[in-house]
Amino acid sequence: MLQDYRTIRDGLERGDYTMQGNWERIGPLLVNNGGGEILIGDVQFQGPLRLQVGKGARIEIGDYTSINYDVEIHSKVRVVIGGYCLIGWKTSITDTDYHGVGYNPPKDMPTTVEEGAWVGCHCIILKGVTVGRGSVVSSASVVNKDVPPFTIVGGNPAKVLKEIEPFEGKHGQIYEYKWWDPSFVPKPKPEFVRTGIRA
Repeated sequence: MLQDYRTIRDGLERGDYTMQGNWERIGPLLVNNGGGEILIGDVQFQGPLRLQVGKGARIEIGDYTSINYDVEIHSKVRVVIGGYCLIGWKTSITDTDYHGVGYNPPKDMPTTVEEGAWVGCHCIILKGVTVGRGSVVSSASVVNKDVPPFTIVGGNPAKVLKEIEPFEGKHGQIYEYKWWDPSFVPKPKPEFVRTGIRA
């Protein structure tokens, strides 16, 4: 029976019409842990995000990774986000379909975002995918195949748009530490910047 939403307001506020699961709010995280592991390094969360992990599954988020708001990470096997990654808002990363097609059971395959990758906003990273080290996933992309390291991909489905220079340099030049390296030490600011006085 159809009803005007105003007539069922009390039920809506009680959650009678909401499929909740066992969600627990912990700071910026909304966690539904069905018996798995969630391992989080020294990270920065820009706002609320949802982590759902099934029995025996695992979610890992590496050090110095920054995750923006409304990101969803779902795992029934294993989702790994390496260190020094940037994940844009409203992105979904999953290792499962959650449902099969016809009489076939759902397929679950580990998903990995390797270190130094940048995933733009509104992206979907599907099961079984490895987003390679130092790669960039353009906004609103659907990634259903592996992304080679140091490439830019985009589209639905995501395709390689361009290769980018590796951290180490294409031509064997000496490696220069970048901000995402643990051993990076910023160069000191010139004296006039610190004091506001030019010589």
